[in-house]
Amino acid sequence: MLNLIDIDKTKMSQPVVEFLNILELKHAKNPTVIDVRAVQSIHREEFWQLRFADPRFTEEEMPLIGVAEWTHGNRSSREYKISSRKIQNDRFNGWSNESSSRRSKDIKKAVKIAMESLAPYEWHEVSAKGRRDAEGSHRGWVSECNQSVKSFSIDNSVVYAEIKHLVEQGVVFKTEEFKRAAAGIPAYEEFLGRLQKPVKFDTVIDRGDKVIYIKDGRALEVQELGAFDSLPESTRNSIALLKLVGKDRLLPEVGYRAGENTYFTYV
Repeated sequence: MLNLIDIDKTKMSQPVVEFLNILELKHAKNPTVIDVRAVQSIHREEFWQLRFADPRFTEEEMPLIGVAEWTHGNRSSREYKISSRKIQNDRFNGWSNESSSRRSKDIKKAVKIAMESLAPYEWHEVSAKGRRDAEGSHRGWVSECNQSVKSFSIDNSVVYAEIKHLVEQGVVFKTEEFKRAAAGIPAYEEFLGRLQKPVKFDTVIDRGDKVIYIKDGRALEVQELGAFDSLPESTRNSIALLKLVGKDRLLPEVGYRAGENTYFTYV
């Protein structure tokens, strides 16, 4: 049966009264009790919303089981709108209120929809809501300590120094991750060495009859030398090695060969 709470039908619009009367008759022999409250629209006096609740629970414990409205339809029409957790309207996406609603201008169809969808909660639904709340509380409890993870966010250089120290002490690591880290120390040290290498080149352009020499690469002062032998010995040695590699290639610790006759030697 329907338990009407503080409802004065004399103040309600006719479509809402007719809907509620038919629904009461349909529920008359139903032993299950559903509470009904009515709320009038603040925008249009004819529009009303009937709110259905499971009397076994407060609204803090469980939300409304559904809502029936006399409201706007297409263009200037009026229609009934039934919303319930039991309705899944695939015409609309899940973020829209319409995805859990159905509409009809026909009062009999609207009552049928209401009878099928406005039902009290089953215990498994109550359990599911409580479980979600419990799981949410658990996640909140866990997250209280999430700042502790920062204690293990250690810079690579610190980890390297600590592991190297332990290796020198003869420590045998337990985990595969630390074993790999210990084995990777030579490669990491090689990487650090490359980082410390200044990216600074002397430029040599061999034009056959003369050699263009630019100290430090980016300098504005250009020297035009008449002979290759006029270059510094270290530069000549680097170029001799670069001539052994292909074009557009870097020779570590020596320099870079750009094209056929242009060389950049590390300073």
